[in-house]
Amino acid sequence: MTKTTLGLIFTVIFVVLESTQFVFFGNLFQKVDSFLFGFLVFGFTVFVFVGWAFLFRPGEIRQALRTPFALLAVNLGAVVTFTAYLLSVQLLEPAITYTISAGTMPITAYLLYRMGLREGEDMRNRLESSGTLFILCSIIFLAVITILGWSGFVRGSQSTAIVGILLAMIDGVFFTLILVYSQRLNAAGVGPATVLGLRLPLYVLVTGSIALGSSGTPSDLDNHTIVAYAGIGFLLTIPPLYFLQKAVSMLPAITISALTALGPFVIFSLQLIEGRIDYSPATLAGLTIYIIGAVLCAFGAVRATVEG
Repeated sequence: MTKTTLGLIFTVIFVVLESTQFVFFGNLFQKVDSFLFGFLVFGFTVFVFVGWAFLFRPGEIRQALRTPFALLAVNLGAVVTFTAYLLSVQLLEPAITYTISAGTMPITAYLLYRMGLREGEDMRNRLESSGTLFILCSIIFLAVITILGWSGFVRGSQSTAIVGILLAMIDGVFFTLILVYSQRLNAAGVGPATVLGLRLPLYVLVTGSIALGSSGTPSDLDNHTIVAYAGIGFLLTIPPLYFLQKAVSMLPAITISALTALGPFVIFSLQLIEGRIDYSPATLAGLTIYIIGAVLCAFGAVRATVEG
């Protein structure tokens, strides 16, 4: 098997696992407290990755502690972004949460550039500018059809729809900030696996406190079932990051970007198979607008790299 073929397989696995994660969480959080779930999944993540770093990369932990502002920033960002994501995906159609969140990220990166942050990104050519405009249009379109009740699912009234949309946008904004400060930790000598573990302790502390302080899990599931669901959540959260990282080392960015842009369609298809969410042609139209924009941005990024 060639390196390119293996990279394609890894990318497809990433897209399928990440898409399954969104649909699974959207269904699960109708029955299980998202704070308890987040505490279990990400608590185990911290245990695995920080424990590994203490044993095999203690120098990276010392370097992270020497960069306290960036370390605090990624932890605060994780509290906001994961809370917003887990709440949004239980209020809205998962495909819409995913698309609004993902689409907010390049727009945030451009705004950070305009604000003077070195990690922000300018529009380098017309393809990137056009693609970002399509993405912005898709966010507006999906927001409007969700508020009007034309999407496949909203857990409540118009006000619920607005809250879910805002949470998805907050997720995208703060995840972009996590990437910014994660890059600064990487530049200080902290590896990606160590950063992944060290950016979650505050989130685990917050969600654990909320879960313990609540009156109980709003479900009829026993503790063993909840722990089993948390184990599935871990398998749907961490392995996709590994497969994506492997694919990055094997394929051109344009190929990875084009394949990952299909994520909303995969989520949309899985929703139909699951059967909990109604088919919505309006949602499908919004996802199509987003995918056109994402592919244009991918081509624009490659052109800028080649010409630069």
